[in-house]
Amino acid sequence: MNYIVIDLEWNQPLSPQRMIREPFNLGGEIIQIGAVKIDNLQELNITDRYSEIVRPVFYTKMNKHVTEVTELTDDDLMQGRPFTEVCAEFLEWCGDDYSFITWGDADIFMLEDNMSIHEMDIEVLPECYDAQIVFDDQITQEDRSFALSYAMWKFDIKPERSHDALNDAINTVAVMKKLDFSEGLEGYEI
Repeated sequence: MNYIVIDLEWNQPLSPQRMIREPFNLGGEIIQIGAVKIDNLQELNITDRYSEIVRPVFYTKMNKHVTEVTELTDDDLMQGRPFTEVCAEFLEWCGDDYSFITWGDADIFMLEDNMSIHEMDIEVLPECYDAQIVFDDQITQEDRSFALSYAMWKFDIKPERSHDALNDAINTVAVMKKLDFSEGLEGYEI
């Protein structure tokens, strides 16, 4: 079993009026996929990395707030490859037997939406665990969401540059190493 810690960055419409509404409301378009493979849930050693920029087709002009956060520009995105190509390559990189781990559930919903709008089969996606839930259960017990940056601050982890998909996947693993992640998944319900 491969465990893939995945993070996504996505562009947003420039205004609510420009949101794609058919066949459903598309709140964002993925512009970067970053992920790491970890060896197991006890050691959490990174064994491989994946990072790719995606060239958007729906929200082709960078939202200024997204640019400020990600530092990605319109020119960067034009160097990217089409989503269907990148997503297929990424899923192949994941291997035959794998589960996703994310920080929060937004990335998985965004991946499903982007795959759906590109008429890709979302049934191929594996089960997904939310590291944020394990953090809350073991550290804060406040039953609410926490930013990855907060968890890093709580553990005094010096981040790789945040809001870069690959670096945020690496940062998520750094937080997971401060938890008893394997135990945290024992009672986890998907």
